[in-house]
Amino acid sequence: MSSVTINDVARHAGVSKKTVSRVINNEINVSEETRTKVMAVIHQLGFKRNPLGMALAKNRSLFIALLADNPSPGYLQKLQKGILQCCSEEHMGLFLYDCNYRSPTLVYEIEEFIDNTLADGLILVPPLSDKQELLDMLQRKRVRYIRIGPKDQDSDDCVSFNGVKAAYEMTQYLLRLHHKDIAFVLGHPDQESSHRCERGFRNAIADAGIALNEQLLVQGYYTHQSGVDAAATLLNRTPRPTAILAANDEMAVGVLYEAHRRGIKIPEELSVCGIDDISLTTKVWPNLTSMRQPINAIGYRAAFKLIKKLKGEVAASNDSGADIFDCELIVRESTSQPGR
Repeated sequence: MSSVTINDVARHAGVSKKTVSRVINNEINVSEETRTKVMAVIHQLGFKRNPLGMALAKNRSLFIALLADNPSPGYLQKLQKGILQCCSEEHMGLFLYDCNYRSPTLVYEIEEFIDNTLADGLILVPPLSDKQELLDMLQRKRVRYIRIGPKDQDSDDCVSFNGVKAAYEMTQYLLRLHHKDIAFVLGHPDQESSHRCERGFRNAIADAGIALNEQLLVQGYYTHQSGVDAAATLLNRTPRPTAILAANDEMAVGVLYEAHRRGIKIPEELSVCGIDDISLTTKVWPNLTSMRQPINAIGYRAAFKLIKKLKGEVAASNDSGADIFDCELIVRESTSQPGR
């Protein structure tokens, strides 16, 4: 038995092929009566869309791609979930491309990936979102893209979170607990989110009228091991800090590991907290206090804006033209007043 075609649906519903296409693609310029009639015929005949045929007809692959070189698997997992949800709703597929940001042939490799997959558009995760050579290549090839967390986050091609505000509010929370010797583990120096979080931390300390001890700022790289290494440096200080804030949860969990290894009680002798609120925060002991970044929503919004671009439509945005999400403080058992 031959498969049911869009022409069959149109004939049985008494409408044009174009009208059926509009119903299938959930376009707004179809009356509710016509939409109901067409959908009833689709269910009656068991019509299923042919993705390959649609792609050929539109000269598109109907796939977008997520390009990332990110050391936090928990972050990427939540980001992908949001992107996949939007792709499912918009009948798009998703390619995942794991990059080596420091590869000397990175731009060539990505160009080859685009040519081989014919991906309709890209979502770029930091630090790829600020790599000018890559952006120039995408402009030359007229490949549409959305960037997550770039330096110029007021641009209409980006989605981001307010890292300055997140770090500021977390530091304020520690100050309200009467911590004064607060250390900060910086994120990767190549990623703008690291610099934004550092600004938030510094601003909160300054606004509290506390002289910042620069030795309490230690470089990290958004990895678990860099959190371990930073904690080893900080916990060798005399006096050691009473609280450590890490610019992401992977590093904060590394801080917890090193503190446990040294027999330091958390939170009685040391408060530890992070930013992102990935699933790992509730899989360690004590559960980690964190600023919840709406990573799922950021992924969804990035995909939504990209797909709208591909359709030649404009996604409604705020006054600045960008989408900048706030974080939410989630208090768990890893923080308390010093010497509790």
